[in-house]
Amino acid sequence: MKIIDRYILNEIKIPVIFGISLFTFIFLIDIIVAMMENIIVKGISLIDVIRILSFYLPPILSQTIPMGMFLGIMLTFSKFTRTSEATAMSAVGMSLKDIIKPIFIAAIGTTIFIFFLQESIIPRSVTKLQYLTAKIAYENPVFQLKEKTFIDEVDQYNLYIDRLVGSDKVAHGVLIFQKSGDKKFPTVIVGKEAFWKDSSMVLKDSKFYNFDDKGKQVLTGEFDEKKVPLAAYFSEMNLKVKDIEAMGIGKLFREMKGKTAAEKIPYKIEINKKLAVPLATIMLSLLGVFLSIGHHRSGKGANFALSLIVIFSYITCLNIGMVMASRGIIPAFIGVWTPNIILLILTVFMYKLKAKVI
Repeated sequence: MKIIDRYILNEIKIPVIFGISLFTFIFLIDIIVAMMENIIVKGISLIDVIRILSFYLPPILSQTIPMGMFLGIMLTFSKFTRTSEATAMSAVGMSLKDIIKPIFIAAIGTTIFIFFLQESIIPRSVTKLQYLTAKIAYENPVFQLKEKTFIDEVDQYNLYIDRLVGSDKVAHGVLIFQKSGDKKFPTVIVGKEAFWKDSSMVLKDSKFYNFDDKGKQVLTGEFDEKKVPLAAYFSEMNLKVKDIEAMGIGKLFREMKGKTAAEKIPYKIEINKKLAVPLATIMLSLLGVFLSIGHHRSGKGANFALSLIVIFSYITCLNIGMVMASRGIIPAFIGVWTPNIILLILTVFMYKLKAKVI
């Protein structure tokens, strides 16, 4: 590789890392806010939050790497223009093809890496994310239980807690309705205090009341300690990554077999997206060069704004196409690939325009 090629690749490193970090942080804001609530209100440890965020990163990076490449390359070549390095490259006989050669190689390598993320890393990270969140919920049921909230999703139980006290979140004023399939009325359990152990609620100094089919109390009793299992309720937690997004292309094709035409649409959209977004990296990288090189009056702010306009226009077009495809208005291929086709046309146009002056 030529010295100038290595120089260009070395110069884009920091701006590209900055661009990827910036867009990744933007995508993570919503998750970070939710995690901060979990730290402050629901008692999840900072270490567990960091682990959760680390498993969210691969799916997000598969989308933000192309954007970061585009922004980083624009910033680098705008600097080359301001410092007359681009002029010097042209003066020593480098054509536009020579200048973009290392960028094209970097874009190809990045595209391959994104495919690797999608096919290998993301499925594993989402599996670990599901395991970790379930483990946190299993070990710390307080994560989802709230004061003065009636919970009716706990398998055989309806549950109400008056208040949670102290750092250990000891429950006070516990009311439980234990349902039974062969009884018209549930067993009522009233406890003064409860604590958590092995995903179960352990009630202390409690009473229970049984009723017949007419609602008449037939049995009552007291116990010093009673264990109420809540594992079914805490076995799953809602994640911000859909199952279909965690599948590789091969698995998506396998899962799609035997489904109706309507059921296949989400799979077709996701397959096309997993192909289109990584390949957009190549066009965005080259476009970043063409849009920034040669504009002597354009500063960092102008190039930054232009890059955001291009990126968010691409995202908007992609989302619109995916929504239209999901509703059956247009085929999945057209909905997902139209933004890439527009990028390709714009990239070719800008190349021809810049090739005349460089």
